[in-house]
Amino acid sequence: MKRAYTDIPEGQMHYRFSGTGSNVIIFLHMSGSSSDEFELVGEKLAQSGFYVYAPDLLGFGSSDAPPRYYTLSDHANTVLSFMEQLGIQKAILYGNLATANMIVHLGVNHPEHIAGLILAHPLYAPDPVQYAQKRNLPEYSVVTPKEDGSHLLELWSRCFKYGENADICDARCRCLHSSGILGETLHWALFEDTPLIEMLPRLSVPTLTLSYGCFRNPEALVETAKAYIANGVVESHSSPGGHPLHCTLSPRTSL
Repeated sequence: MKRAYTDIPEGQMHYRFSGTGSNVIIFLHMSGSSSDEFELVGEKLAQSGFYVYAPDLLGFGSSDAPPRYYTLSDHANTVLSFMEQLGIQKAILYGNLATANMIVHLGVNHPEHIAGLILAHPLYAPDPVQYAQKRNLPEYSVVTPKEDGSHLLELWSRCFKYGENADICDARCRCLHSSGILGETLHWALFEDTPLIEMLPRLSVPTLTLSYGCFRNPEALVETAKAYIANGVVESHSSPGGHPLHCTLSPRTSL
């Protein structure tokens, strides 16, 4: 994928892009990551006829830092500014984990710009009050750089919790390290956000919700999405890696 920058009111956003045409899809990276997350899949989709974009959210990757602490709604608005700057009238949005919750804001508040949403394992908890308290857990605290580099061990442990190989963990660790004290702010915004189950019923755009089989109790997520997305239905598939992949979709979707 090629790389470029664009200016939005809050600063410069770095992004990757590939492909041509009117079928636009925008990938939004998980917390503590960057657009590098979609380098391979972006090229594959571009070869299949999509125009693919993957921006770094403010504070992550090579984008500028935000002028203040940003909520998920604030980050969502930067994605809208990104689209406006590049002349993108309408797009499918793909959000991964925390950014899956983030793009729901765009689906609710700006449906005229959304061709569809792909929510890759959005995050929620039955008890919103308890969920908000997760911000105070040590695993989401600021990791302050130290001269002897010992802080990198803490960053590595946070990246390794998903159980993936060393190359992926190394890439995530570098992203977290480059974000500095902003590394966990997307998680904080997630914990303080409007509960997902209050947002889903307000969606009117085609929506596909994916649940990763490698996470605990993945069926519960898609059943919850089914209960709150209008006319939602559940399907189960196998991913290329062999993990079961569960999804909820609206019959309106053609994603």
